[in-house]
Amino acid sequence: MTTISKKLEQIEKLKKELLEEKEKIENTLGKELISQFGLNYESLTKNEIKKFVDNLKDSYDLMNEDQSLKPSNSVESSTIG
Repeated sequence: MTTISKKLEQIEKLKKELLEEKEKIENTLGKELISQFGLNYESLTKNEIKKFVDNLKDSYDLMNEDQSLKPSNSVESSTIG
């Protein structure tokens, strides 16, 4: 039974580490977005943040659509002329 308890403790420790790493990444991403967009985060409301993120996502989606519509340059002509 001790082995199972130790394994469960290890799992809980790993879960905690994963959550901490996720929070660290989210905070870093948020800080970078705030910095790059020059946002005044002190006066932003939750609604304004939601609208900003929605607009950013829409722009990101459009950018990805544009990339998928471009013809692929990976196929080159096999003839040498």
